[in-house]
Amino acid sequence: MPPPVSPPPPPRPAALVAPVKAHAALPPLPPGVTALTFSEFFVRPIGDAGLVPTTKLRALDGKRVRILGWMVGREKPTPGTLLLAPVPVNIEEDESGFSDLPPACVRVLVPAAPKTILAHVRRPLLLTGTLSVGNRTEPDGSVSFVRLTLDPPARKPTRKVRSPHASS
Repeated sequence: MPPPVSPPPPPRPAALVAPVKAHAALPPLPPGVTALTFSEFFVRPIGDAGLVPTTKLRALDGKRVRILGWMVGREKPTPGTLLLAPVPVNIEEDESGFSDLPPACVRVLVPAAPKTILAHVRRPLLLTGTLSVGNRTEPDGSVSFVRLTLDPPARKPTRKVRSPHASS
């Protein structure tokens, strides 16, 4: 009898990140916007001081950035916000809280929908907004280190329609 066949091993983290790192397919950056990746959040290797923000992350505080990541699946989402991570992840706030999140995570504020619970999106999101860096206690009691306030939605140009009753 042949030995039992083992299931394939789960994908390595690098395999999960690969689609997100496909920057060649991204649209050009809007004017005045800097690209930021999750790998640019903290100095590597991590030393005795623990997680140390990079010079780039600190320099982008208050500036417009674009970042690509995955919306965190949440058991109890907060209206008008979402969490963005470098890999797909779900958290159960009542069980492990936010401890399952990777250190490089962004709290995204959506001013266009401040009271809306945002539906979970299971694909990478390319977001642009103003970056804020530094510890802050949020209204839900969590503490965020990096926040992104999304730009308002682009307005679609309106076409002027002439009234058939207008004089020429």
